[in-house]
Amino acid sequence: MRYLPDDTSARNSALIIPLSRPRIERERGGEGTLVILGSHGWLCGDRGQALREFDELVHIERRGA
Repeated sequence: MRYLPDDTSARNSALIIPLSRPRIERERGGEGTLVILGSHGWLCGDRGQALREFDELVHIERRGA
């Protein structure tokens, strides 16, 4: 993580918002795989499906839609 100097706010009026990144985890006590973004999660049947969901989330986050 990069830190900004203390006087950054005096020089720049930009608002910095930390965004969560999607992640993939195995379902606890189950056979599925979870794709998690912030406080939301999607249960996928297998890792391949989870990777496709993850890629779609990354694509959506990058284009801002």
